[in-house]
Amino acid sequence: MADAPVSTNSNPRPLVQTRGLTRVFQSRAGLFAKQRTLAAVSDVDLDIPRGRVTGVVGESGCGKSTLARLVLRLLDASSGSVHVDGTDLASLPPAGLRALRRRMQMVFQDPYSSIDPRYSVHDAVLEPLRVQGLARDEAANRAKVASLMAMVGLNPVLANTYPHQLSGGQKQRVGIARALALQPDFLVLDEPTASLDVSIQAQIIALLEQLQADLGLTYLFISHDLGLVRYFCHRIVVMYLGRVVEILPDPTATPRHPYTQALMESTFEPDPRRRRTVTLLHGEIADAFNLPAGCAYAARCPQATQRCRSERPALIQPDGTDQGHSLACHHPLGS
Repeated sequence: MADAPVSTNSNPRPLVQTRGLTRVFQSRAGLFAKQRTLAAVSDVDLDIPRGRVTGVVGESGCGKSTLARLVLRLLDASSGSVHVDGTDLASLPPAGLRALRRRMQMVFQDPYSSIDPRYSVHDAVLEPLRVQGLARDEAANRAKVASLMAMVGLNPVLANTYPHQLSGGQKQRVGIARALALQPDFLVLDEPTASLDVSIQAQIIALLEQLQADLGLTYLFISHDLGLVRYFCHRIVVMYLGRVVEILPDPTATPRHPYTQALMESTFEPDPRRRRTVTLLHGEIADAFNLPAGCAYAARCPQATQRCRSERPALIQPDGTDQGHSLACHHPLGS
């Protein structure tokens, strides 16, 4: 991916910061089952730099989407904090949170269910402005919707159509236009191409790249596709069972956590001359309701020792890594 444009904002502080962010869910107790506790996101410290694309990757169920919703306070955290431009989201009253949400929006994974089927495209794109009390007279509203549709590559004549009349790619463009309606500077993209055909995925990624470059947006990009994340993002955050296990400062950085290496080796390489042998992972994935005392990846890790099984590694920047390269591993690769 090309470098992001130079920001006119000289503030070096990350746009979004999380500290100790944790979300715990509890299952219902039944006649033959006790109540169980699941930490979907556990003790996540993350900085999201301004004007950059930060990718979050990991297997299904690792907590990526829960993290995305916590960052926007669509879910309340069990503990920890989220600061947006220095403001603690948990400290805001409803009116203050509603005002701050003009600056941060979300593009959802499934374009088929994220748009109300009773809304026309015009009404769906205009909805954020109406919620915020910013919709104006009808002529101005029509002009605003037409401008947003043109921005995402949709013909404005589609404004009077309904979701069932659109393709999946067109619906996702409507979702992106709606997210841009309030002129935010931070977008959370929760697997925005997962439900689309491969050719349409490429078009949506190209659109998001162009918007990021033109508008200087900050993205948090959630995906299970490491190949796509390595292409699209400036930084990569790797999660495993609710915890961050490695942060790569750029897509070309050499992974030092065994799990990240396994993910990269499993990425399909279309060029037969560059294909590599995939190292199979052995062992069982830890029970998310009953995580071990040590590293959750230890049962599948060829590097694991008794220390790994008994002592949970902290996310640190060990000696010999690039600036900004952090990992949670007692025995990092290359040591």
